[in-house]
Parts: sequence; structure tokens; C-alpha cells
Amino acid sequence: KPWPKHRPCGSAGAFSDSSAHTARVVLAGLRRSSNMGVCWDYKQRERALNQYIDNFVDRPCRCCWCCGGFIFLLAAISGGANLMKIEELDDPWSVLSSEATQNRLALELAKDAALMTDPADIAEISRTGRRLGRSSWAGSPVPLPGMEGTLARFLRPDDAPAAKRRLSDDLDLEDHTLLLFYKSDKAGTEDVFTPVRLQDMCKLESAWLKVTKFPTIRSFDSVVKLFYGPEPVPSDRTMPLDGEWECGLLDEASVSATVAAMKASIDADGPRSPYARFVHPNFKDTATSVYTRTAVSIKVEKDLAGDLADGVMDYLGREYGWLQDGMISSSAYIGEEDSFVPKDSIRVRVVCTGTDEMTIMVAPDFLLAFASIMLVFVILSTYLRSVFLACCGMFQIILSMPVAALIYKGLTIDFFDFLHILVVYLVLGIGADDIFVLVDAFRHVSEHMAPLVKPGRYPDEVLKDLLKRTWVRSAGAIFNTSFTTAMAFMSCSGSKAMPMRTCGWYAAISILLNWIFTITFTPAVLVIWHQRVQGSKCCITSLFKLRPVGEVGPPDFSEKAGSNMNLIELALDRFYIRGMNWQLGKVRPVPWIVAIAGLALAIQGTYFTSQLTPPRSAEVWFPNEHMLTDFSTFMAENYYQPDYKDYAIVEVVFGIKDFDITDIDIYNPGGPGGKVIFDGAFDLSTKEVQDGVLSTCEWLNNLRCEFDGCKNAGYNTLRMQSDKKTHSCFLEDFREWNGGTLPVGDAFLPALKDFRDNAAAGDYNSEFLVDEVSYKEDIGIVNGELKYAVIKIRSTMTMDTPYSQGNEINNFIEEQLDKHIQTLPAPLARTKLVCIVFAFLDLSRELLNGLFQGCGIAMPISFLVVLASTRNLVVSGYAVISVASIVLCVLGFCKSAMDWDLGVGEAIAGVIVIGYSVDYVVHLAHIYCEAGHHGITKREERAAFAVRNMGSTVFAGAITTAGSGLVMFFCFFYFFIKMAILICVTIMFSFIFSLGFFMSVMWVLGPQGKFGDLPNCSGSMRMMSSGGVETGKQAEAAQTADDGEKAAPMPVAAPTTERAAAGNAAVVPVCVDDWEETEV
Repeated sequence: KPWPKHRPCGSAGAFSDSSAHTARVVLAGLRRSSNMGVCWDYKQRERALNQYIDNFVDRPCRCCWCCGGFIFLLAAISGGANLMKIEELDDPWSVLSSEATQNRLALELAKDAALMTDPADIAEISRTGRRLGRSSWAGSPVPLPGMEGTLARFLRPDDAPAAKRRLSDDLDLEDHTLLLFYKSDKAGTEDVFTPVRLQDMCKLESAWLKVTKFPTIRSFDSVVKLFYGPEPVPSDRTMPLDGEWECGLLDEASVSATVAAMKASIDADGPRSPYARFVHPNFKDTATSVYTRTAVSIKVEKDLAGDLADGVMDYLGREYGWLQDGMISSSAYIGEEDSFVPKDSIRVRVVCTGTDEMTIMVAPDFLLAFASIMLVFVILSTYLRSVFLACCGMFQIILSMPVAALIYKGLTIDFFDFLHILVVYLVLGIGADDIFVLVDAFRHVSEHMAPLVKPGRYPDEVLKDLLKRTWVRSAGAIFNTSFTTAMAFMSCSGSKAMPMRTCGWYAAISILLNWIFTITFTPAVLVIWHQRVQGSKCCITSLFKLRPVGEVGPPDFSEKAGSNMNLIELALDRFYIRGMNWQLGKVRPVPWIVAIAGLALAIQGTYFTSQLTPPRSAEVWFPNEHMLTDFSTFMAENYYQPDYKDYAIVEVVFGIKDFDITDIDIYNPGGPGGKVIFDGAFDLSTKEVQDGVLSTCEWLNNLRCEFDGCKNAGYNTLRMQSDKKTHSCFLEDFREWNGGTLPVGDAFLPALKDFRDNAAAGDYNSEFLVDEVSYKEDIGIVNGELKYAVIKIRSTMTMDTPYSQGNEINNFIEEQLDKHIQTLPAPLARTKLVCIVFAFLDLSRELLNGLFQGCGIAMPISFLVVLASTRNLVVSGYAVISVASIVLCVLGFCKSAMDWDLGVGEAIAGVIVIGYSVDYVVHLAHIYCEAGHHGITKREERAAFAVRNMGSTVFAGAITTAGSGLVMFFCFFYFFIKMAILICVTIMFSFIFSLGFFMSVMWVLGPQGKFGDLPNCSGSMRMMSSGGVETGKQAEAAQTADDGEKAAPMPVAAPTTERAAAGNAAVVPVCVDDWEETEV
């Protein structure tokens, strides 16, 4: 076709030297003259890029100091402001859109208003929604759905319900519990009630009393007193709390008599017997028990709560420490396989609400992050073969996190949780991968485009051209993976769980910062390394002088070019590529076999992913040997009357219409701002409404629960059955206090106020509920008017009820409550259900939804990014299939290999590792299509090009990321171990599907020529081709001129000191509407 009248933007004569080599380039029909502005914009961008690259070569030290100093300054500001400090907020994991959460928060705010006597305070609560700090999982370093009974209550008692705290006469005192569980023997076959074992129990408890610093013991419910006290009835016996016990050896007859009295009581009263809580359920049949226990309730100053169990632990010889119990860091609460510690003739298990186990043990686990940093440093040094590059790389990776915190906090987000600290493990691998891409690109480009005949440094002009080619290729490749990974984390933005949402943002900022640092700071470091350090034994002394200039040879595009191959590249070239190219007749069997095997692997992953179910058991957060692991299950299964405190309170609330969350800060969901809206129709002064409340009390008391989540063998009710009262109906108590009648009309409210202010909850409620009942809270009189009222029961549902079981119970109770409301008078139509367990269930549901949402967002984004970088629909489709297969195989592994449920831990870890699944496939897809810009059209040659240029980078990135995750296998918390498993498994499948399935498909089914390419309708930067590493066949132009003749080979000269004003040698940026070929 005739040459267009207007000339192309850019230069056609770049890279000409004394040998007068001609250049032949691929051009297309130019845009109409009206679109020439795009070309001039490109020319300006090209000049700016040249100036940008020139600065790195002309002034590398200044660029390094400026960029590095700026990064350090931002990191110092972040560190000085302590922006990475873990913030403790009230209820950070609250799902505000959840009805169960809204009901709970509304009731808490209403109770706070009811406690206020000053009208100004009530108005302040109404205006700001300020609560008194009543929180069930406030400030917890991990989300606690299903863990409230085991962790939030036992580990963070200062955040327990406010009703418990208000029992203390002194606001500086808190109520705590020390539980001592005794077991007869490891096998669990012998009787614990023997004279010798009872004597050992007595010695332990006596030793604790002697060293205890806490004089205010509210109750001492000890099994020892049943056998050692002087009174004839075991339940009446007591032991002195202010002196040393006489722990003599009891005679067999005395022990047998006590056991007989206990059995007679249990035979008569069942779980209502006062001895039921001391024995195993089989005791009623065998008169023997493997287990027994002692419970001590005590008031203690908050600062001394952590010392409550010290005397017991000292007696048992347990302590916190390093390198014990087969762990890097170990807890004093680690036992043997059964979570018990042997002591003389007994085995002991200790649970203390004053010990903040989570905070104590999370610190050593975070210290292991330094081990991860050192491991990544070793891998960087080994692969890059430079301690200098490794040090600078670790500098930018580590400082990216405090700088990210500065930007993150600049978004007015104050919340920073332990989940954000986990980003260090993620960024280490991703940041190292970015550096690998840049350094490998420079090495490949320099070895092929300008091989050094004589060792030394490149002349500045040559180095500028090489660095530009490196920068153009790697900046785009790194951006593609960084953007895709960041968007995978940004998928958490839609999560209703605030910590997950903000953690996604922080991770995305950290990843994008690593990309920015890699294209700004690392090039200057790379130039300094090449000009001064490369090849020297001591990087410190070599920094002060330049290396001599080497001799540059002609370009070498042969497949054997690049004598400086590392072991990974040699293995890939000699075994992987040769294996893929091996032919049996006209068929390449290896890629077909690998592709089919990958497809089969993806199918089995899909099958097992479909088998994942919601949690069937409580979440596991501690090692199996920890005394808190499966504690609730242990209590429910091994005691005839389990510890009532481990069972949830279910409340029914009258008079609250709604909860307004409009003004609540989304980054502080447990903070002020919410407003409770009372039901104006609620009025208890009529007999009809009073009868409705009383009928609701009866309905709640008798509501049956036959689901697995209700631990109620023998009676099948939602309410716990016991010898003591396990329900609280304020109207029944008020009627009893008022002589058996209930006033109506104008007389009702004054009498109810009198009862509310003067009646003692302990006179009408047993120990099963007395800590949970406060008439001033449960009878909501605000500003002299009755606004709401509460009835409650101690349920048979444990605090750590798993999701699947709890969801069944929640749905059943809601359904039954809706039916019951239909029978109530109109003023009670707004009756609501409140239970902390149901709020946890909503959080669990939201985290599971977040996992699937993350997958749903990551897949389309991956496709769009790959499509934008490759501009090929076929390659993009294969890439997304590979990424989806990786995610499905990882989730399937959780079921097939680990037999995990899709629980909270899996949901959190799953969202975090989604981003890992896209990197390697995107890298290879990008470089596969880049091969086409070098004149490579055959699929097998493109695939080999991609493996030679990116295979070793993918391998090194996989090793680095997996290595940073491996350190977490040595952590104490099982959550970190689960994270390590998921990270390593994700990297394993990413490696398998990228270099295995994806590249095999490319080898036999990949697009050739321009098949699948999108039409290019904008200015195209052909300089991408100059950054490539070409084989011998790439030097041939694979294009055909209009006369149908094959184009002549395109010789490419070595770079000279003359560079075209517009950019690279043999590169003409063009404005095109379609790809038509023209010869210059």
C-alpha cells in the first residue's frame, strides 16, 4: 500500500551504526489526520520516559538517596506516630446490618439509659448513642464467633457483660473464676474418688490458698469439701479459707459413704442434684466418676487478675517459655494429649478467667515475623546472587508496611488489628516477587541485547537503553499482578465485618506501594549494583568506585545466549522446555498429558469444594493440647450438670421498636452513634398485657429444643434444667414481692419502681442467673416512664455452638417466637429475641459470604487485567480458568486432605490468599503475548519464550512466598498454622497450574499469530518489543508485505551512543486502526 502522506510519530532511524544496518519494522495503517494528537501525546510521554530513565543512570546515587530517604522519612513519621499500634475497640467485629446484632446493641443502649438517673446523662445517651462499654468480644485480637464461652469470657473477662462487673462493690474490682478439673488417669478408666487422689486434690487447693493474694473469695465450690468437711451431709460441708487445710489420708469407708450419699441424691433429683456438677454422667449408673472439679469465684483488682492461677501453675510446674513442649513458644496452659497435666496420682486441667491468654501468646507469634524476614532475605540473596540487592530489597519491602499505615490512617481509619499485622507475611512474598521480575528482566535484556564480551560495566548510553527496555517490560508485568492481587484484597471492601474490610484496604495499599517502590527506588539500586558492586566480593568497599567499562558485543538472540543462567533456568531449559517440545510423530504428548492431568485435578477440586459445609464443631484456635481447646465440649460431655456459665443467656425483650445505626461510625461499629427507638405502644399497666408477658415467660421456659446444639439430654428444653432456678421473669418476681398480686392502672408503675429499686435479685434468682439479672436493667424505666422490659433464661446452648447447629436453633426460635407473638396483645407486637450466640452466627455467615464474594470479584478482575495486558481473548480465558482452578483446588484441599469445614478461620484465611492465586498465571500470560511483539507467531515458540523469560522468576517467587508462610507453622495459635497451610497450598497449586496446566495449554492450544487479538484503536507503543529476550527465530520478521513476499530478516544492531529523540532503536510507535503491515 502507498506510504501515508503524514509521517509516523516517533523516529524510524533509531539504532543505526557504522555497519549501516537497515531496520524493518511492522507498521499499520495510520489513523486519520484528525487523530494525530494521540501520536504527539505519545512522543511527549516517550521523552518523559527517557528523561526518567536517564536520571537513574546519570545520577544513580542521588536517585537512590532521594527515593530511599523519602521512603524512610514516611516510615519514620508512621513509626513515630505509632500508627501500627493495635487498636482495641468495642465490638469491632459487629455486623451492624444483622438483626441479631442490632437487637443486642439496642438492648445494651436501653439498659445504659435505664441506669442513668441524671436527665442530662439520659439526653446525652439519646443524642450520641454512647454505651457504657458493655461488649462481648471487645478488643479481642481475633474474631470470636463461637468462642465467647471459651475465649471472650475466659480470656477477656474485663470485657464480659457489664452486669457481672457491677456486682463488685468497688469499681476497681472484677469478678473472676478459677476452675480446676481433675481426672483419674490418662486412659480415663479409673475412679477419681479414692482416698489417695482426694488427698492430692486437697494438697493442690491448700497450696493455692496459702500463696493466694486475693482475700475476697465469693465462693469456693470445691469437691474436696464434700469429703473433708465435718458436717454429716456432704453438701453442707465447708473448709476454712484463711488457714492451712489438714489433708490427711481418708479411710475407704468415709469416702464410700460420701459417694453413696451423692448417688442417692442424683438418683432422686437427676441434674438438679447439688452433686451433679461434680460427677460424670455415668455416675448415676456406676457410682464412679473419671472426672470431678472445683470452682472458685473471686473478686480481684484488674491489674492482679493475671496472677490468679499462678499458685496452681507453680504447684503443677507449668510456666510460659521458649522451646518447651515441642514448640517455639509455649503456654503454661499446655497439657498432654488430653489437655491435662499429671501431678502425683491425679491429672489436672486449669481454666482461669483472669489470664489473658490471647494477648500473652500473640506477641511471641508476631516475633516469628522477624524469622520470616530473615528467611526471605536469605532467599533473595541466594537467587539474586547479591547481598546488596537483597538488603535494598528488604529495605523497601519492610518499610512499605509503615508507609502503607500512614496512607491507611490518612483515610481517617483508626482501626488497626492483629489481622493487619498478618500482612507482613503476605507482603514479603509479593514484594520479593516484584524485585525478581525487575532484576531478571534486566539480566535477560542485557545478556541478549548487549552481551558483554569483556567483563565490566555498560557505557552509560547503552545502560540507559537496557534499563529503559527493562523498565517498560517489568513495570507493566509487575503492575498487572500487583493490581490484580490488590483488587483481590479490595474485594473485602464489601464485607460487613469492619476488620476484614479494612485489612483488605491495608493489604492492597501495601502491595501497590511495593510496585511503586520497585519502579522508582529499585532501578537506582540496580544501576548502582551494576556500576559498582556486580561481581565484587565485598559490596561495602566496592560502593566507593566505579567498575571499568566493559566491551559490548553484538546482540545474540540464539537460544543458547545468556551464559549466566542460574540453576533454575538451566533446569527449565534442559528438561522442561525439551520435554514439552518432544514429539511423538506430529504430537507433543507431554503438554497434552499435563493439561489433561491439570483438568482432572481441577475437577476433583471442584467436587470437594462442593462438599464443604458450615462448621460442624467449635472453631479451634489453640493447639490440641491446650487446656482451653474444646473446653465447652469437654464440659458438656463429661459432667452431669455442666458449668452453667458456659451456656448462653437467651433474652426476650418487650418495648424496643428499632435501632437506628445511621450515625454509627463504620470504622467503629461498637462505638457511639446508635439510637434505640422505643415502642410508644408498650404499656404494662393493663392485665391483658401483664398476662401476655407471663404467658411469654411460660412459653420461653417450656420451649423445646431437640437439635444437636442443645445440650439437654433427658429433658429436651431450650432452658437448662437444674435443682436451682434457671429463668428470670421480673413480673413473676414482682408479683411474689407484692404479695401474690399485680397492680394495674395508675398504681402499677409506682409499685414497679419500688420493686425495681429495692428488691434484691439474689432473693429471687439462683446462682445460675444472679450474675445476669439486674432489675434496674431488666425493668427499663427511663425518665420516669417504663420503656422496655426483659425476661431471660439460662439456655442449653453453649457459647461456642458451631455455625450449622446454632443456625438451626436460631431459625427455630425465631419461627416459634413469630407464632407466639400472634397470640399476644398489640402492645407486645414488637417483642424481640436477643442472644450473643446469634450475633456471632451472623458474623460467621458474613465471613463465609465474604469468601465467596472475594472469589466472585477476583475472577472478573483477573480476566480484565489479563485482557488489558495481553489484548488476547483466548489467553485471557485460559488464564482465568487456571486461576479459578487454583482457588477451587485450594478449597477442595481443605476438605479432601484436611477435612476442614468452611469455618471462620478458613473464611478469613481464604480471602487473604485469594490474591496469591493470580500472580504467576498473569506473569506467564503477559510474557506469552509479548513474544508476539518480537515476531514469534508459533505457539510452542511463544510458550518457550515465556518460560525462558519468566519461569525462573515464577519459581523464585513461589519459593519466597511459601518460605515466608512456612515460618507460621511454628506459631502457637492454630489460626496462624492454618494460614501457613493455606498459603503454602495456594502457592503449590499456583505453581502447578501456571507452569503445568496453563503453559501446557499454551503449548498445544495457545493462539498463534494474531488469533484472539483485540483490534487496536489507539496509539501503540511498540517499544515493548525492544524489552524482550529474543530467540534466533525472533530476528525474522514473521510479517508478510502486501506483495505476498516473505519479509527479509531484521538485523538488530547493538545500541550505540546515539538514541533517537523519540525512543528506542528499530521502534516506531504508530497510531493504528488495525494491524496492517508496511515496510520502511
